[in-house]
Order: sequence, then structure tokens, then C-alpha cells
Amino acid sequence: MTGRQLSPRLGGGLLGLPMALFLAAFFAFPLALAGNLAFQTVNSQTLAGEGFTLTNFGRFLLDPFYLSAFARTAGISIAATLVSILLSYPLAWHLHSLRSETMRSWLTLIVLLPLMLSLVISAFAWQILLGPNGAVSSALKAGGLMSSGLRLLGTDVGVTIVTVYSFMPYTVLSIYAALANIDPGLTRAARIHGASKRRAFVAVTLPLSMPGIISGGLIVFSLSMAAFVVPYLVGGGRVKVVPLLIYNFAVQLLDWPGAAALGVLLLLVTLACSWAIASLGQRLMPWERG
Repeated sequence: MTGRQLSPRLGGGLLGLPMALFLAAFFAFPLALAGNLAFQTVNSQTLAGEGFTLTNFGRFLLDPFYLSAFARTAGISIAATLVSILLSYPLAWHLHSLRSETMRSWLTLIVLLPLMLSLVISAFAWQILLGPNGAVSSALKAGGLMSSGLRLLGTDVGVTIVTVYSFMPYTVLSIYAALANIDPGLTRAARIHGASKRRAFVAVTLPLSMPGIISGGLIVFSLSMAAFVVPYLVGGGRVKVVPLLIYNFAVQLLDWPGAAALGVLLLLVTLACSWAIASLGQRLMPWERG
């Protein structure tokens, strides 16, 4: 192999070296420390490891309370992902269909507003909106969709609503990018061959935009599984999700091995669910299987 063939690869490797070092120092190394701590018995006085053990995992995998917390976390994350996709697709379609660049820029700015605000500030604002006399609760009661005895704060529904608001911009941008990469000639060809607008959308546009749906859904799902601020502030400690339990073990109980074990289990569950979503996406996109 000649030097000319080696230089592009070498140059690409050097460009990726700073990011690789950054991830190794601030992601892989702390993750390895947490993984090692999860298998340790730590002395409560010295906080030093005293030996290898599997009890940190056994007490969570055999306890129905912690199993229900994992199921609750996954349920809220799946619900937030599905709602985000359903709400994001029409918005991304409208964003893609705009002919005015000025209007598209302003709408994109509005879509990105949840990402520009601090999540803590947004959660406090949603506490007011979801309160017993808040705008959302009052509107639902006025429309007959919620009885006066029900509440949104401190419930799974309230946490899901704020989670969708917080992470939906990622889905909108992912779907918009997928729609922008679709060749308009494909839709025109379908129309020329007699397909209606609805048929052309279902047979051409929707399948080709599936990569944006899957990627956006994976982002929202992963962020929802690891979300702490929204369940803590909007849930008020009543919505027992795994990140909140990790906080309790690490800060309140000072049980660092337990917190590390919960973190490792949460990572494994998130990876398993993400793999299942990606596998489903591969079935919906047969042209990507290669």
C-alpha cells in the first residue's frame, strides 16, 4: 500500500484523536469506575472497597419494587417517545414544506426554544402549568377531559408531558433532516403513475423518512430513560423512576455501590431497548440491512 493511500486514513485518525481522548477521559473511564464500584462491598466508614460481590445486583433484580421502577421508567420513556414522534412528524412536515426561508428560520427557532432554556427553569414553569389551578389542568377540566379530583403534578402523565416538551425538538430535527434528503422526483414519479397524494406519502415519503423517525425516537428514548430533573421536580418524588433512585442511593443513603449497580442496570436496559428499537427500524427499512 502506497503512502498516498495511507495518508487519508492517518489524517482521519488524527482528526478523531482529540474526541477519542475526550470520550475516554470523561465517559469511558468514569463508566469503568462506576462498573467496578458496582461489584464492590464498600466500608461505610472509609468508603474503600472490601471485595468482589454480586449482592448489589441481586437485591435489585429480586425485589419487585425495583423491578417496577425499571418498568415504570421504560413505560414513561416509551410513551414519551411515541408521543414525540406523533407530534413531531406533522411539525417537521410543515417545516419542510415551507417555501419562505424566513418563516422556516423562525419556526426552527421556536422548535429549538426548549433546548435553549434551562431544564430546571422549564420544569418549574411546568409545575405552575400543571398545578391544580394551572393553565393545562384548567383547560383539561373545561374540556371535560379531566375531573376535578385528578391532578397532573406528581403523576406519570405529568412527567410524560414535560418529558415530551423537553426532548421533542430532537425528533423534529431528525425527521426534518430525513424529509429534506428525500428526492422530490420520487414522489412526482409516484403521482405520475397514478398514486394519490395519500398513497404517495404512505408508499414513498413515510418509508424514506423512517431513518429520521428511528434516530429521533432513539434520542428521545435514551434521554428519557436517564432523565432526573423532570421526575424530581414535576414528579415531586412520587414518580419512582430509576434515575431518582440512583440519586437517593448516592446522596441520601450514601450507598455508592447500590447507586453504581442501579446505574449499570439502567445502562443495560437502555441499551437492550435501544437495540430492540433499532432492530425494528431495520425491519421497516429493508434497504438498510446491508
